[in-house]
Amino acid sequence: MNAKSLGVIVVAVLLAVLAIWLAAAKPWHSQAATTTGAMQISGTTLTGTQFNLASYKGRPVVVNFFAEWCGPCNMEAPDLAKFAKAHPEVAFVGVDENDDLTKAQAFVQKYGLPYPIVYDPQGALGQRYNVQGIPTTFFLDANGVPRKTIVGATNLAGFEAGLASIE
Repeated sequence: MNAKSLGVIVVAVLLAVLAIWLAAAKPWHSQAATTTGAMQISGTTLTGTQFNLASYKGRPVVVNFFAEWCGPCNMEAPDLAKFAKAHPEVAFVGVDENDDLTKAQAFVQKYGLPYPIVYDPQGALGQRYNVQGIPTTFFLDANGVPRKTIVGATNLAGFEAGLASIE
């Protein structure tokens, strides 16, 4: 292999690494929500209690769809936990999709997620709301209507910007 070929390979590898890093560091896209009307999420949480999103009416809500096996979900979870703890005026709910119950519970424990997590082992809620990839975070106004959606991992600044869009 000559030096020119090696240089081309090195540049290609660096570009691939950069593309992966950018994809992980930025959300796939952030947009106005495509769901119309109030979201209706109910079910059993990871702790076995019943949950109904309607109980949060009158408050802004952040809904995060995720799974334990999802790399980007693991990347954003520490910032999501910090964000939730910093905003007690906002209601939060997680939806754990297509996951093993024990692993999902360990994920929540590991990151200290301080809000209810609805267990959705078949992904029915994600299908209902056209979740195209996880993590996906919806920012709901006080009437439960999605106003902003982030598809893909984000960070603390991304969560803050999403919240600002509904306040």
